Amino acid sequence: MDMMAIAMVEGRLRGLVEELKEELGTAIPIAVEKLMGLFGLEASPGLLKDIRMAISHALHIIIHELAHQVAREAMPWLEELPEPDRTFVDEVLARLVERAISTELRDGVGLKMVLVEDFKEQLSELRFYEQLRGISMDEADLKALYEEFLRYASRAGGALDFARHLLELRGRFLRR
Repeated sequence: MDMMAIAMVEGRLRGLVEELKEELGTAIPIAVEKLMGLFGLEASPGLLKDIRMAISHALHIIIHELAHQVAREAMPWLEELPEPDRTFVDEVLARLVERAISTELRDGVGLKMVLVEDFKEQLSELRFYEQLRGISMDEADLKALYEEFLRYASRAGGALDFARHLLELRGRFLRR
């Protein structure tokens, strides 16, 4: 991508972020006021903690969903995989990408509202998918996959290679 195209994308991205910031600034106070009214509650110190947690979850979801969208854009073959292979590669990859980016935002950039789920929680989420209910993976397996992902991710396009690698590993983790 040339420098002009990059600048254009960055400009549009900044515009989207500003639009979201404005809408959140308007929507959250209204939503909180409505929620308090619906439940007959008064504002409390715990409420700000709950709002902060909800916002951290929203950021977490954005990163996760973007991981899915970018993966599908980069790997159209992903949608052609049979189940449960597609869900396995798509969901495991998204969680590893999400963890890597969120960890960098929290630890490298110093953002305080970034949520990084533990491996137990991520594994629980994977088992929520009907296609992955029989997944034979434990926290140590997921952690090892993450460490392996980080080695792949250290180079451009590494996530694409790791997705292919995950596909090769599916027999180890999925019962047919």
